[in-house]
Amino acid sequence: MSWKSAEMICCDSPAGLVDHGIRDVVFAIGTFDGLHRGHLAVVQAMLEESRRLNAVPAVLTFHPHPRAVLTPDNPPPLLMSRERKLAILASLGVRAAVFLPFTKEFAALSPEDFLSRCLISGPVRVRGVCAGSMWRFGARCAGDVAFLKKRADELGFVCRAVPEIRDGQGIVSSTRVREALAAGDVTFAAHCLGRRPAVSGEVVSGYGVAGNTLHCATANLDVRCGMLPANGVYAAFAVVDGERFPAVVNIGVAPTFDSYGNGGQVRVEAHLLVDGAPDLYGKEMALGFAARIRGERKFESPEELAARIREDILAARAVLNEQAQSSEKEE
Repeated sequence: MSWKSAEMICCDSPAGLVDHGIRDVVFAIGTFDGLHRGHLAVVQAMLEESRRLNAVPAVLTFHPHPRAVLTPDNPPPLLMSRERKLAILASLGVRAAVFLPFTKEFAALSPEDFLSRCLISGPVRVRGVCAGSMWRFGARCAGDVAFLKKRADELGFVCRAVPEIRDGQGIVSSTRVREALAAGDVTFAAHCLGRRPAVSGEVVSGYGVAGNTLHCATANLDVRCGMLPANGVYAAFAVVDGERFPAVVNIGVAPTFDSYGNGGQVRVEAHLLVDGAPDLYGKEMALGFAARIRGERKFESPEELAARIREDILAARAVLNEQAQSSEKEE
């Protein structure tokens, strides 16, 4: 099966690329959740090899996330939607994506069977493969890049192992991004990702107290994509209809208003730091987190909370203005 998503050709097997006139391809292989800096290094290596070999640049990945199949009771929170991933890849120059269906039967394939059944079978000629130097595949993770390189020499395609991206604390990985977000450290998550961590969803109705009681109208976001950072207050940029707005965002259970009985449900409330904010109800919104202002706490009264919100707004403005100025200098 094949389909198109925005500017990207998508298939569930390499053979499907033929339907779109693709005969020669170079693959970047990996799960690519979050497309962090390590993933992007693999993608950039693939783009270089595709130009050198005059082949179509493509990614070969898996759906659903392997851990969602192998550990269904403890699936990882996904860092981005498939659509967001494809949009970023397309912006980099990737032309096609193959999403291999990941099942328990697929996970049981030997490394050799993975190559013969999933990678180099069919009418598309794989000219090259790029993967992280520590990438493992096949049953019990028996396949590694050394095995792939050996078979590549025998089968006539190029295999390029891309060194992992490291910092002072270890290898940049999706797991470390999730750990950072779970701790509310959106700054470190951004360091790993190379961009602000983000969530997106639809603006829905809320308690109705932010505007009337706190004098701070908010857009309540029903998050559908992305991993939320820990409860707290954040400086963020909100994007609606392609327009970006500075915002202060509260994530939490609104403990000051626990009489509303939300049952501990986490809510995401964004206050846009602009005059005359547009009506956002029912619209899609993305939030890119710039910095954590503080953790969540219960205040003695709505008036005390309102006073603290005014401080949060000042802190968020300062952070966002500084980041906006830094971005302008870099550009």
